[in-house]
Amino acid sequence: MAVRPPFPESEFEALLPRVRMPGRYLGGEVNQVVKDPERVRLRWALIYPDAYEVGMAHLGLRILYHCLNRQPDLWAERCFAPWTDMEAELRRRGWPLTTLESRTPLAGLDVLGFTLQSELTYSNLLTCLDLGGLPLRSADRGCDQPLVVAGGAGTLNPEPLADFVDLFLLGDGEEAVVDFSRAVLEERPRHRTRRDLLAALAARCPYLYWPGQWRPRYEGPALAAMEAEAGAVRPRRAVVYDLENAPYPTAPVVPFLRTIHDRITIEIMRGCVQGCRFCQAGMEKRPQRFRSPEKILQIARASYRNTGLNEIGLTSLSSSDHPALGEILDKLVPEFRPERVKISLPSLRVDEQVRELPRRMAGARRQGLTLAPEVATDRLRRIVNKGIRDQDLFAGAAEAWRSGFSGIKLYFMIGIPGEEDSDVDGIVAMAERCSELRREVGAGGPGRVTASVATFVPKPLTPFQWAPQLRPAEVAAKQERLRRLVRRRQVGIKCHDSDNSLIEGFLSRADRRAGAVLLAAWRHGARFDAWSEERTLPAWRRAWEEHGYGPEETAFRPRDRDEILPWDHLDLGVSRAFLAAERDRAAAGGFTDHCQTGPCGDCGVGAATCVDIKALSGLFERFARPALQARARANPLLRPGAPVTMEPPAAERSRRRFRAAAAPPPASR
Repeated sequence: MAVRPPFPESEFEALLPRVRMPGRYLGGEVNQVVKDPERVRLRWALIYPDAYEVGMAHLGLRILYHCLNRQPDLWAERCFAPWTDMEAELRRRGWPLTTLESRTPLAGLDVLGFTLQSELTYSNLLTCLDLGGLPLRSADRGCDQPLVVAGGAGTLNPEPLADFVDLFLLGDGEEAVVDFSRAVLEERPRHRTRRDLLAALAARCPYLYWPGQWRPRYEGPALAAMEAEAGAVRPRRAVVYDLENAPYPTAPVVPFLRTIHDRITIEIMRGCVQGCRFCQAGMEKRPQRFRSPEKILQIARASYRNTGLNEIGLTSLSSSDHPALGEILDKLVPEFRPERVKISLPSLRVDEQVRELPRRMAGARRQGLTLAPEVATDRLRRIVNKGIRDQDLFAGAAEAWRSGFSGIKLYFMIGIPGEEDSDVDGIVAMAERCSELRREVGAGGPGRVTASVATFVPKPLTPFQWAPQLRPAEVAAKQERLRRLVRRRQVGIKCHDSDNSLIEGFLSRADRRAGAVLLAAWRHGARFDAWSEERTLPAWRRAWEEHGYGPEETAFRPRDRDEILPWDHLDLGVSRAFLAAERDRAAAGGFTDHCQTGPCGDCGVGAATCVDIKALSGLFERFARPALQARARANPLLRPGAPVTMEPPAAERSRRRFRAAAAPPPASR
């Protein structure tokens, strides 16, 4: 049975020529899922609060769409934040924001699930709620209105959104979204008030954080405590341990528009153990889990057959850490060379394998090579725990030029704690050296190299979560220094917008007081904060001034080692004690070993299960011992089809063992 939209379709079609990129709002794409609403029991709107071309490229949204829609009685539809011109048109006509699949107003669904990858989408979340016909504040919603749930990397500090989101789903979503849906179906008829329903869901699903159970107490700019109601349990993230058998979308919706990553995306590995101290994802996504070359080839074949896209991106936080990366490329390149399908490896770590990748990929379509050295000097590498070598980067660049690659893109950051002018100068020197290598290997003149330079934002759940962020004037001076130093026409410096970094820095480590500021900034016109063309900083400055709570209190203020942080009451994986020890090692310039090859760092996510994952993968010779493999096969967390899984009890024991007064930082290597 078709769902009747809240406005005449002919009038909606007449509206589209009035807005920018009308394809954002059409729906009806290849592989979209449409179900009979009379035959489903729970309906979701999966909302990515950014433009269509950004949200449609996000792998997490595709995975959740697949996991929910493979259940016959669940239906997940999509929704994205309307651009400002469409927002204005909807408001002028009094039309609600609707899903793409059925044009159902958001208020007519059961669950609104927001995927938040960045703090810079928070203001768009408010836009979606308001246009969807829901009260902005959770406390003002009734039992007959949709549950508002949020997850993703942008919710590791959920406190700025605590006034607006009912529940935060912590950790991996593949299994948890289905488990949560079943809980909603069972608990909803049992409770007459929204508060009782939220309490029941939080008690039943350990990976849910219900802010209504916790009350903050402040002392000046700092958080003094997060006080829990009686019966509240510390929320703990959900973890999918068996990545090999986890559900994966091989028939994703094919967008009408060119998206920011217009390709088949295959997650070859989840988690990273390099231990880069600036990297939130590298800490949050532990333990490291793998897909086999055979599984990756299977996914690639099915995805190409169902989409026809001409690029396959092999993604992870550090793809070159996959022990079988060479084998993966050796399977994919010959398979897809006849179809002229490009194989890409975004943001590779610089290590020995980079020397081999251009040669292995040379048979595929030519492309640029993207590498992430992050910092350009040995001194700063010791601070951030980035164990790379210049010779590997330069060897990889030289081989890329020999193989006919069209250009090289390098990712860097400025503003790392302990950075000096010489570290900034090293960025230009490294980029120019990569360019000159093209001439030296006889591939022509100097090569085209782009250095993309972001401003470092200290993030929760990293060893730098206590550090201050650079002020805008300092950022501007460093960016100007970079531009002045460039001497080669073929080398470009592309600096990220410092306004965006300031807003992100404010929100990333703010406490619940930021909710009122966010609401004020939104009312003053803040939308699409990640888009430089919108220039929303004036709206934020006005909100900071009105509420007396801004970057001085959150971004620029160094945190005392013992200060309570707004996310400390959540169990997000690695322990605070481990992060504090890593902070001390950074100050001393000491490295922490990579635990694929070195000893376990006891980070708190469960050392025994980490070893079991490696043993079962068959990818590591040192873990392929019969005794280890037998133990791994007996681990219930790693059995195919295991139910929603939390971190194992061993992780909690590990936390108790690991104290802040850990061994002193090791000597620099």
